[in-house]
Amino acid sequence: MKRKITPGAKVAFDSEEGPQTGIVADIKPHIGNGQRIALVRVEGTLCGAPWQVPVNELQQLKSAA
Repeated sequence: MKRKITPGAKVAFDSEEGPQTGIVADIKPHIGNGQRIALVRVEGTLCGAPWQVPVNELQQLKSAA
């Protein structure tokens, strides 16, 4: 069963710079089309600025619990 991606989830996604992993900081609707956009913090990139990634492009990773 696919789990719903929520803030705090560890996720992976592909970018122009290659595969990335990070933590979802927040999820907001796109102002133009309503698509759900995740703000993902990727350690060591963009001076800590979150990446904006459509939720449907994220793969949730298993937590190390």
